[in-house]
Order: sequence, then C-alpha cells, then structure tokens
Amino acid sequence: MMTTKIYIGLITAAVLAIGIIGGSVWSNRKIAKLENSVEEAKRIAISIQQTAVSKEIEAAQYKEKIEYLENQLTAIQTIARKQDEELEKLNDNSVRARGDASRARSTRAVAATTAELCAKLAELGHACE
Repeated sequence: MMTTKIYIGLITAAVLAIGIIGGSVWSNRKIAKLENSVEEAKRIAISIQQTAVSKEIEAAQYKEKIEYLENQLTAIQTIARKQDEELEKLNDNSVRARGDASRARSTRAVAATTAELCAKLAELGHACE
C-alpha cells in the first residue's frame, strides 16, 4: 500500500513535470512565433515608412513644379492682357483711320496747292516730308 502511494506520487509528479515541461516548450514556441511576427511587422513598418518618405519628397517636388507653373501662367496672363490692350488700341486707330479715309473720299475735289495738301495731311496725322 505504501509502495502504491509512492508510485502514485511518482506518477503524479511525472505527469506534473511533463505538463510543466510541455507547457514551457509550448509557451517558448508561441513566444518565438510572436517574436517573429513582431520582427516581420517591424520590417514592414520600416518599408512603409521609407515609401512614405519618398512619396513626401515626390509630393514636395510636385508642389514646387505647380508653384513654378502657376507663376509662369500668371506671367503669360499679364502678357496676354497687355497684348489685348495693344490690339484694342490698334483697332481704335484703324477705325479712326478708316473714318478719316472715308471723310477724305467724301470731300469734293478742290484744286489745292502742295502746301495746302501737306497741311491737310498733317491734320490727319500724316505730315509731308
């Protein structure tokens, strides 16, 4: 009976030892898997961070290009506005010249001297040389 109790005690101790050792092995294996997962997550995070940095640099370059192009567009618009103003002045001048030519055609021919013709042309803005 005493030997039976000893055997039961030894078997219980062995089962407990096997359980503890098995649990420890299982725990160590689980921890190793989690550590590997953490290392993989760190590698992925570093890769994503590097990509983000390069994209930020790229975005800054695009922003600079946009600002440059906007400045160029503003300069072109200013030039176009000035050209429109010049065209409007030229249009006004040509309308005025057409009117002068029309009035000149409608006047009746009168015998005039060269001096009188030069004076008339000077009035119209075309002086004689």
